[in-house]
Amino acid sequence: MWCDMLESQGIEVHTITDRTVGNVAGVLVDSATYSDIEQKYGTVDINAVVSATLDGTLTTGYTNPLVSTTGLNFLASVLYNFDSSDPLGNKAVDGFKSFQDNIPFVAYNTLQMRTAAENGTFGCMMMEYQSYIQDVTLSRNYKFIPFGIRHDNPLVAIGKLSDTEMKTLEMFADFCKSDKAKKLADSYGFNQMNDYKGDNIKVNGNSWTQMQKLWKTNKNSGKPIAAVFVLDTSGSMSGAPLNSLKASLRNSIKYINSSNYIGVVSYSSNVNVELELAKFDLNQQAYFMGAVDSLTASGNTATFSALSQAMIMLRDFTKDNPNVSPMVFLLSDGQSNSGSEFSDIDGAIATAQIPIYTIGYNANLNELKAISEINEAATINADTDDVIYQLKNLFNANL
Repeated sequence: MWCDMLESQGIEVHTITDRTVGNVAGVLVDSATYSDIEQKYGTVDINAVVSATLDGTLTTGYTNPLVSTTGLNFLASVLYNFDSSDPLGNKAVDGFKSFQDNIPFVAYNTLQMRTAAENGTFGCMMMEYQSYIQDVTLSRNYKFIPFGIRHDNPLVAIGKLSDTEMKTLEMFADFCKSDKAKKLADSYGFNQMNDYKGDNIKVNGNSWTQMQKLWKTNKNSGKPIAAVFVLDTSGSMSGAPLNSLKASLRNSIKYINSSNYIGVVSYSSNVNVELELAKFDLNQQAYFMGAVDSLTASGNTATFSALSQAMIMLRDFTKDNPNVSPMVFLLSDGQSNSGSEFSDIDGAIATAQIPIYTIGYNANLNELKAISEINEAATINADTDDVIYQLKNLFNANL
């Protein structure tokens, strides 16, 4: 699918081999749920999973189709379920909106999805067979329902490669076909379910891209997000951490839909409301970047006091705007040393059921993870080269 998308954008892609190791995407459901679906629908396949989600029998979790192969494969399967002759047409779009109304949230990554499933938020989740069969707990407690196209990991050359580079790829493809390589791949759970030929999904590169755009536009079914960004400006954020925070936000805000509502809180020893919640139009975007660019680092770290302020903002906003989904993005080094403590607000956060996504800069990630895990959100380590890419994916999935 990804190679088809590249080709549709005019990028040269040359397939060395269609398969290096075999794999299959699937839905994981526990045995009791499997039996319930089978009894109600007569069979257990992707169509039954979609139907069970629509009627409230099953709460389904899946990963962001803008970056996840399994997530995109699942999205295509859902759209084909509603209209196999025109998966991008009105019938399919309307069906997807109804389906999405029954999805608590789209997971940023597999870890977040699995945690939510273990906590009972999701009744099923998506995963490749190789990961499923290698995990003793999953393979013991869940049944695997294959769906969509196969994930056979083709080897491709992108763009113009030299003769030496092409020869190297061809040699690697030959190695993957050897008995030694196949045996090694088998031991890691690949090359299973070879009898599964894949669903009859015929999608070209442009259609894959259109499906992603359809998802981004309709994933909230017309229900906008109200998000408060809580930004740490304490002395410990001075220098590289605060510069990284500014740069990552500056390069990521273009992935936030303009129909959402965004506000900003900064904090050090004190808490400041830099930007009240408002629709993220061009004016609000300019105010947002002005607020971010003006931040300076000094003082102590009143993280939990700042989160309390964000929760108050969202509580008040949702009273007047009940048709929004509230959330918080906390960008911090995680070293709280002033104001309220975790024990002062964790119960209120849990009761409000507002997810808090945390992004750690030179951070104590354990504290940030504890905050995110209250309502099954995700934590990102910003001390990596791809923090902008990760924030792009996070905002695409949620905003």
